[in-house]
Amino acid sequence: MDVTLTAILLSWKWRLDVIALIGTCGAMYVVGWCRLRRRDPRGASGWRLGLYVAGLAALYLALLSPIDALGSLLFSVHMIQHELLTMVAPPLLLLGNPLPAVLWGLPRRWRRAAGILLLPDAWTRWVLRVLTLMPVAWLLYVSSLWLWHLPAVYGASLRSAVVHDVQHVSFFATALLFWWPIVDPAPRLHGHVNHAVRVVYVIPAAFQSQALGLIFAFLTGRILYPHYETVPRLWDFTPLQDQSAAGLIMMQVEGLIYLMVVLVLIARLFAREERLTRWREEHGLEP
Repeated sequence: MDVTLTAILLSWKWRLDVIALIGTCGAMYVVGWCRLRRRDPRGASGWRLGLYVAGLAALYLALLSPIDALGSLLFSVHMIQHELLTMVAPPLLLLGNPLPAVLWGLPRRWRRAAGILLLPDAWTRWVLRVLTLMPVAWLLYVSSLWLWHLPAVYGASLRSAVVHDVQHVSFFATALLFWWPIVDPAPRLHGHVNHAVRVVYVIPAAFQSQALGLIFAFLTGRILYPHYETVPRLWDFTPLQDQSAAGLIMMQVEGLIYLMVVLVLIARLFAREERLTRWREEHGLEP
C-alpha cells in the first residue's frame, strides 16, 4: 500500500472541541432518554435512540476520521465528507427527536431555563419557526451549498482551517433547517404539514443537487479547484477524474436519499388518507 495513503488512513484527528461537543450531545440525549423511558416507555423509543446515535457517529466519521485528511487530497472524498454533514447526520439526528430527550438530560434548573426558550411566545421559538419555514430553510440550504462550491470560496476553505470549519458548520446548520420540515421533530412549530407539500418541497432540492453534481461530473472540461492539482495523487487518479467522481458521488448519494424520502412521504400520505377514510366510515360521514 502507498506510504502516503497508509499514513492518512492512520491519521484520526483528536480535536477536543469536536469530541467534547459530540460527546456532550450524546450524553445529554442518553441521560434524558433514560429518564423519559422510566416515566413513560412509549415516549422514548429505542429506534429513536439508535437513529440519534447513528447521526452522531456520522458526524464523528466526517470530522475526525481519515475522511477529513483524505478530503484535502481528493475532491471525491471531500464530497463524501459533505454528504455525511448534509444528507446523513442531520436527518438521523432529527429523526431521533432530540429536543425532549436533551432537555430531560439537563439538570433541573437548566431544564427549566431552556424550557422557557421554547415557550410559544418566546423569541427563540419565533426565530426557529421562521428559519424552519419551508421557503426560508430551502433557500438557506441551497444558497449555502452553491456558495461554498464557488471556486474562489471553496479554494479559501482549503487554504484556511478556520474557513474550512465555517464551511462545515454552515453545511450542517443549514441542512438541519432544511430537513426540519421534512422530519417535523418536536416542538411542532408549523402544525401538521401535508405530506404532499413535503414532497413538493423535496423534489426541487433533488433537482438542484443533481444539477450541481452534473456540473462536476460532465459539464466542465477544466479543473474547478486548482488545489487538487498541487497535492500528491493517489491511485493514479487524475484531478479531472477525481472531480468527475465527486460529481457522480453527489448525484448518486443524494439522488438515492431524496428518492427514498419521497417514497416514504408518499407512503405516509396514503396511510394517512386511509386512516381518515376509515374514521369517516366508522362515524358515518361517508356519503
